[in-house]
Amino acid sequence: MLRSSLGFHTITLSLWLFLNEASQLIADFRKYSQETGAIQIYSDEYQNVVIKFCQRDQGIKWLIRPDVYLEKCRTTVDIIDVTINPKILGGIHDYITAATIDDMNAAISAFDRLSQRISPLLRTFEDYSLKRIDYCINFALNELVPGCSPEQIMNLIKRSDIPPHYKEWMKYDGTAHRLKSRPSSFYLVCDSVNVNCYSKFMKFQEQSEENKARGYPPIPQKIMDNARDIIRFEVQCKYPKVYTLSKAVQANGDRKINKYESLLADEFCREIISYYFNATVGKGFWYSLHMAVALVKSNKFNAQKENRIIDALQVINQCRNLGSVYTS
Repeated sequence: MLRSSLGFHTITLSLWLFLNEASQLIADFRKYSQETGAIQIYSDEYQNVVIKFCQRDQGIKWLIRPDVYLEKCRTTVDIIDVTINPKILGGIHDYITAATIDDMNAAISAFDRLSQRISPLLRTFEDYSLKRIDYCINFALNELVPGCSPEQIMNLIKRSDIPPHYKEWMKYDGTAHRLKSRPSSFYLVCDSVNVNCYSKFMKFQEQSEENKARGYPPIPQKIMDNARDIIRFEVQCKYPKVYTLSKAVQANGDRKINKYESLLADEFCREIISYYFNATVGKGFWYSLHMAVALVKSNKFNAQKENRIIDALQVINQCRNLGSVYTS
């Protein structure tokens, strides 16, 4: 069975709360927590109220944001954001395979049943607007490039093109005393869309180590093994981009509130992923330095020209890409 897959990973939906609805909703969540012991409720560093399941991941979590000022309406409201993993919420505990529109019926049914059990203020899936969509495609290395390790592929991918208006996400490394990106990912950020290409296995390794450092259980070995040869390319469309996409499909006749049937359709997912893939890691042809040198030698140039090209390739390899050669 092919393990490469295309679709989306998670989606976030939003709903406005008015007057005393937020306070009542939090009270309803607390009551549900007392009755079932299934969820935990706490405030984050921004004083938002976070609600999520305590034990096994159910594919859903809530965030209540108080006193959000809406410029276009010139009013202040409370907002609840709901982030769901459609496969998990629909009962399929698969952390690898991308979700598709076919997974949404089960996810929506589960969403509405759970909302009804907790509070009528959570309403139904159809009442929410889409705020964020994480489109993704998984590449299984054993199907595409057998013999290549995740580390080799990520080392190659991290030399990808960085389009205008994007920057690579980095954090300060106390050992190296400089900003560094994670070895497991090539993560580009801008105001409306983040692009993240990463090794699922290497990311799980990092998460597992972080879990152990915080006193939590490591990621189960079975999940690690299933992710070993998976490279994920993810297009994280934030609210400004989702708003633009929603307006575009509305102009084509989709008048529903959240427009999920249009925005999560298979062909729409393919178009979004293809566009950003071709703008970043899919731009040009990919060769290791060894393969590139072999290709040059196979062209039977004279010795002087061959050496000149190979020297240039070695400089590019050291500097990461051609743009770095010109700016260094």
